[in-house]
Formats: sequence, structure tokens, C-alpha cells
Amino acid sequence: MIYESVEELIGNTPLLKLNPSVTGLKNIDVYGKLEYYNPFGSVKDRIAYNMFKPVKDDIIANKKQLIESSSGNTAKALAALCGLHGIDFKAITNRIKYPEVREVLLSLGAEIEELPGLSDCPDPHDPNDAIQYSRDLANKHPDAMYCTDQYFNTLNIQAHEDTTGPEIHKDLGQVDYFFSFLGTCGTSMGTGNYLRQHNPDLKVFGVVADAGHKIPGGRNVEELWEVGFFRKDYFEGLLSGSSAQAVDGMLELNRKLGVLGGPTSGLVYYAALNKLKEEDNRLGEEGRRANAVMIICDRMEPYMSFLRKHQPDIFSTHTSLDETVNSLSAEIVSQSPTLPINQVEDIKKRGGYIIDIRGHFAFSIGHIPGSINILDDYFASTIESGAVFPQEKPILVVCRIGDISKKFSAYLQSQGYEAYSLADGYQGYKQSGFAIEKTERRERKIAA
Repeated sequence: MIYESVEELIGNTPLLKLNPSVTGLKNIDVYGKLEYYNPFGSVKDRIAYNMFKPVKDDIIANKKQLIESSSGNTAKALAALCGLHGIDFKAITNRIKYPEVREVLLSLGAEIEELPGLSDCPDPHDPNDAIQYSRDLANKHPDAMYCTDQYFNTLNIQAHEDTTGPEIHKDLGQVDYFFSFLGTCGTSMGTGNYLRQHNPDLKVFGVVADAGHKIPGGRNVEELWEVGFFRKDYFEGLLSGSSAQAVDGMLELNRKLGVLGGPTSGLVYYAALNKLKEEDNRLGEEGRRANAVMIICDRMEPYMSFLRKHQPDIFSTHTSLDETVNSLSAEIVSQSPTLPINQVEDIKKRGGYIIDIRGHFAFSIGHIPGSINILDDYFASTIESGAVFPQEKPILVVCRIGDISKKFSAYLQSQGYEAYSLADGYQGYKQSGFAIEKTERRERKIAA
């Protein structure tokens, strides 16, 4: 089949029946809506296009820049759409945690403005909140910028009510259970709205990460309040799980079902099966059958850093000489020595290295003079690849509060280095009154 534009490939994704010998369910048929078949690789292609279409001509005619608060898939889809039409695109975020996401956006020509990740549960009244910052920026420069505003734009929900829901109903008929990971909540609520028109008894479950856990592309239970569409009473229940459970579900999808879903899809699969096993027993007692659908939202490939962080053993066969930063035991990490803040200058005088593993933006707004900024994931892969620093030079590792840095100093010590973690981290250093440096940022000039 020939298509005139890649935009025509958005939607009409396959609905795959998952092998019951793997799911273990006797009375419920489980289907995965394979959204990674969309041209830009995720379920977010639908909302990006639905928000983009109505404003495209105005943006082109007035030479505006399109902006969006996004940590990944929505930004990726919007960047690709903008590229098709010669439009500048900027992603504003404080949530990019993995290098692949940043690299894909930069490859697509996107501009990235990173705000300081001061909180994992942003406050919409905080000037560092990416969602509110994006809206305020567009309102301040209405002639030069347009914000698609995925968290509050009702075209988000409408995209799924008009396409995802009807596609599922056309392919399957009645759906009794529907599961989706919650990010903006557009997928779950838009699809759920349509499916409930055909089955008022449909049970919609939202899946989120446990408190304190970060899974790319979604929210944890502490963050849902910031999403404009979220209504707790819409859902039959909220299901949560850990990063480890997301990986377990992802690997079962990948290895046993041939479904190359990423970690959000993995947690949906894991949580959905746990819930459906409860329902399966009840349906068996009642002599009934049911259909369940889950959203497989994107592919696994962009999340190798996430997988490496949470299950490093996958990528190599370790021996006692093969440890990684993340494979060190808690006991070994706890024994790694810390360096008091007042001894930082001693490291400099000895010609040592001060490695700051915080994010680029956090480093730019304040760091120890003479320190080097290497993101934690990059630093881990660098030191795990071999001896890249002179063994005779001491190394001081700096993070925000001195916790994460201990893993790195412990690993470096195991490799024969004289290494330390800075006690109380950069935060403690700054609060002690020592001099800090800032990196001057270049700001994009907005045409009048």
C-alpha cells in the first residue's frame, strides 16, 4: 500500500491476542494494542498529530516556534511533524533521565530547554515547573510561540476517543477491562470514553509507578495531581508497581510474547495480569468469559539505559572481577569513604579530579570550581569500560546530597583508585558558604 505522507501512517495499529499459555488466564482473553507501530514509535503520535493539525497553518504563516512540555514521546512526535513542515520545535522539560531520549530529540532537530530538576513532584506554581513554564512562555510571546499544552489540551483525549477506542471496538467488539499507563491520562480517558459507550460496565484501570520510582514516560502515584485531566473517580482502580516489576513485565513481553514494548508497557502488563488473575477466578466460578485490552505504548530500544540501570546483569555475564556500579552490594557502598567539605581544596592541590554527576542544568546554575560534569549514566559506562583515569590521581564524586555518589566512589575504589564521595554533596558544599561557579546559558532570542 502506498501512502502520500508519513502522517497517514498514524493510527490503525494492530491488536494482538496474547498467548494464554503465557498469561495463564483461562477465562479472559488479553489483547495488546501495539502502539509502537505508529510511525514515530509510540501512542503519543496520535495526540501530537491531533494537537498539531488545527494550528499548523497558522504556525507556518506566522513563522512561530512550537513548544511543548515533554520528557520524550510527545516531543519526539511533534519534532518529527514540525520537521515535515519546516517548523522550529522546542521541548521544555526537567524529566529527561536517560541519554537516548535526549539524543533522539537532538537528531530530529529539536531544541531542548532543560529546567532544574529540583522536585520529582512539580508544583504548577513553581517557576521551575516545566508544564507551567511552557504555558507562560507561549502566553508571553503569542506572536512567536505556540504551546500545544498536552496536559490540558482536550484534543489529547479527543484523539483517543476518535481513533484508539473505535479501532479497538471495531477489531474486538465488547471490551470488559482496559489498562493504560498514566502520563497525561489522555489515552486511558479518551479510549475509555468510547469503549464505555458500547459497554457501560467497562472497568478502566490506570497504571502508575510506586512512590519514589521513575519509569520513563509516565507518572508515579505522587505526581498525578499535576495532570489536568486526571480524575480518580474515572477509574475502577489505580494499580502501581516498582521499576523492577516494570523490567520483569517488559522482559516477559519481549522474550515470551515477541512484543517489543518498553518499561511502561512492562508495568502495564505486570499490573494488569495481577489484577486479571483475581478476576479470572471469579469469572470461572460464574461460567463467564471476558476480553481485556492493554496499551503497549512504545518500543524497548530507547530505554536501554533504564534497563542497564535496573538490571545490569542482562548485558554481561559477570564474574567476581566483573562488577558494575549498580551491582555493588549495599554493604560495600556504605563502606565507601566520604570526604568532608572542607577538604575539597586538598583534592585540587593534589591534581585530582572532581566529577559532578548531576544533570547539565543543575550543574550550570552552580558547581564546585574546577569540577567536571559527567552525567551518572555516562560516568558509569565510562568507568566500567576500563581504567580511564590515572591511578595515581584521587577522584572526588559529587551528587546533589552525597548519596548516589557513594556508589561511584565505591566502584572506583574496587578498581584500585583513591576515590571519595563528597559528604552532603553539592547542596552541603553550597550551604557551607564555599565559592561556587555558574555556567552562562545562552537564551534564544524571540523575534519582536
